[in-house]
Amino acid sequence: MRRIMIPIVATVFLFVFGVMNVHGQTPKSQSVGKPKSGRSQIVIEFVSFPEQYKKYEVYPWEMLKVDDFLEAYTAMTREGEFEDWVKSLTGTAQGKNRMIRVSREGFVLVVCCKPHMCDTSQIIVLYDPVKKRTFSMLAVDGKFSWFGKPPEHIKDLLNVLLVEEFRAIYRGQN
Repeated sequence: MRRIMIPIVATVFLFVFGVMNVHGQTPKSQSVGKPKSGRSQIVIEFVSFPEQYKKYEVYPWEMLKVDDFLEAYTAMTREGEFEDWVKSLTGTAQGKNRMIRVSREGFVLVVCCKPHMCDTSQIIVLYDPVKKRTFSMLAVDGKFSWFGKPPEHIKDLLNVLLVEEFRAIYRGQN
């Protein structure tokens, strides 16, 4: 009898836990990307903005009114020649910025695309409010460029975020 009860209890627990995850409002974290040889998956947690970072919970174009972000972003945009929509972050956005946590690092995620040309021009910006640094990936006509001198793990993260945020465009592409 005891041997039968353990699998039944385990099955009920997994079923209830699975139903709770399916019916939750939003996932607290998601594992994305395929692990490459010797690398683990990237786990991205979408978290609420802590009180001290609420000033970043705005639309992308409003970020340039926040002094510390403006300074970091301006320094990053000096690395290349950018169109006005990138410099001013006045591209099309689906919503306000979000806070993410990846491997104990917190970032403000800023996502937008070129007005009327979202299928060909997108930018993903990660801002570290602790270190006051910005990293970005700009995708234009199938060409990808990184700015802010991101380390390899941040480049990987930017790649994953670009594909996830613009899923309809990059669906089925590796």
